[in-house]
Amino acid sequence: MNDVREDFLSGQTPNTPSASAAQELQDTLLPASAPHPALMRRLQEYLLEPGAPNVRLHPKWLANNLNVDERELLGALAYGVRDGLVEMHWEVYCPMCGGGSGDIGSLRHARGSIECVGCQASFDLHLDRDVRVTFSASERLRRERGDEEVPLTADGDAELATRGLDLLLVPAFWELFSGEAPAADESLRIGRVAILFTDLRGSTAIYAERGDPRAYRLVRDHFAILADAIERNNGALVKTIGDAVMATFASGGDAVCAAFESQAELCARAADMGGELVLKAGVHAGACLAVKLNDRLDFFGGAVNTAARVQGLSRGNDVVVTNEVIADIEAKQNGQERRFQIENSFDAQLRGLSETVRVHRLVAATGSEVARAASIRRSVGSRLLKLIKRM
Repeated sequence: MNDVREDFLSGQTPNTPSASAAQELQDTLLPASAPHPALMRRLQEYLLEPGAPNVRLHPKWLANNLNVDERELLGALAYGVRDGLVEMHWEVYCPMCGGGSGDIGSLRHARGSIECVGCQASFDLHLDRDVRVTFSASERLRRERGDEEVPLTADGDAELATRGLDLLLVPAFWELFSGEAPAADESLRIGRVAILFTDLRGSTAIYAERGDPRAYRLVRDHFAILADAIERNNGALVKTIGDAVMATFASGGDAVCAAFESQAELCARAADMGGELVLKAGVHAGACLAVKLNDRLDFFGGAVNTAARVQGLSRGNDVVVTNEVIADIEAKQNGQERRFQIENSFDAQLRGLSETVRVHRLVAATGSEVARAASIRRSVGSRLLKLIKRM
C-alpha cells in the first residue's frame, strides 16, 4: 500500500534481572517474565563466582565461556540490564589509531561527531565500526562478591568485539530499550545494514470482506509469523505501520530467508486463517542513520527509502531485491541448496532517485519453503503478546 510506505518514509504513525547468595538473588532479581530462565540463572551464577571476570565482558567471550549462542546471550543480557543483573557499556574506538575514545554510557548521550582522546582525530561515529558493546556485573552483584572487580584481559579484543549494531539486531533490545535513541538533533551512522519491508496485498479488501475485528486478528497473526521468522533469521523487527513491517538484518540473505519463510507459513496456514494472506516483500542493503523518531530508535536514510520503494515492486509471494542483496545471498549460500531463484531482473526507476536501480524478483523453489515452514512452525501466542506490548 503506497500510503503505508509513505508513512514509513516520513516517520508518521497512523491512528489505526556462595550458593545461598545466588539463590537469594534468583528469588529477588529473576522475574518470571524473563525468557530463557535457565540461561539467566547461569549468567547470574557466573557473575557471582569469585575470581571470574565480571567487568567489561565481551558478549562473544562470555558466550564461549558459558557455551551458549552469542545472540541468545545478548537477549538475556538485555533482560539482565532491565532487571539489575548487569550494566551495559557503549565503548567508542577510534578508526584512525584504534585507541579507546571513551564510553558514551547510553545512546541518548551519543554524538555523531567524535574527537579521539588519543590522536585528536575527528571522525563520524559509526555504530557498526566504532562502537563495541560490553557488560559488567551490576553494583549489587559486585557487592555480593565483596566489591571484587575482575576486568577481562585485553587479549584479542578486536576478535571478540560485539558491535553496537549487533545489539540493535537483537529483538530483546527493541522490546526493552526502543527508547534508547540519540538526541533528536543527533544521528549515528551505520555503514551497512540490510532492510526488509513487507506489506499485505489487498489488505483494504480484507477489511471490507471480513470486517474489522476478523481482519485485525488476521493482521496480528501475520505480524506474529513475521516476527518469528525475522528473529529465527537473526534480524529484529523495527516497527509496524498499518499492516506493513520494517526489519533489519546484518545480511541481506537472512532478510530474504525471513520473507520467504513468512510467505510459506502464511500459505501453509491459509485454511486455518480462512484464506491466504499474500505478503509482498523487498530488501536492500546499504548505509543509513540511527535516529530518534516519535520518541524511539529508528533508521533513516537512502537505504531505508530504497528498501521501501523496492518493496512496492513486489507482486506478492515473491521478494524483490537489489544487487547488494544478491551479493549477500551468494555469500550466504556458499554451495548450499538454493531455496529461491531469480525469476527476472530489470532496471527500475524508483521515486526520489535520479538513476535507475537494478532489481531482481526472487521466487521460492517449488514446495521447498512450504515444507520448511511446516517443519519449523512455532506457537505464535507469546509473540502476539510481545507485539501487543510494543504497539
